[in-house]
Amino acid sequence: MVEHGKGHPDRLPRGEEPIAEVAADRLDEDGRHAGRLVLTPNRIYFLDDEHNGGAHDDIIDHIRFQGAEVTGDDAVGTLALSWSDQGRVYEGNTIELGAFKKAIDDQLNP
Repeated sequence: MVEHGKGHPDRLPRGEEPIAEVAADRLDEDGRHAGRLVLTPNRIYFLDDEHNGGAHDDIIDHIRFQGAEVTGDDAVGTLALSWSDQGRVYEGNTIELGAFKKAIDDQLNP
């Protein structure tokens, strides 16, 4: 079983298997939230480590997904995800975020 974040058991719904995952911080109006981005065959999840009940998680259905962009330097990068005319920015390791974006591209544009 895959563990997400710091000691939280796998919170993916039954039947959802991870294709790729990366540690990332979500940056929003409330500040920085540590967690994990997880790509599955049907969705992209951000699982917030600080709130394991799911109320602060992001769930993006592939059919609502609009795009992803990675920027950054050797130390820190950002991944901007957009869906249904909204979006979020996640921060983490530039190389790992780039690999996660590639996994999204490969999954959604085979």
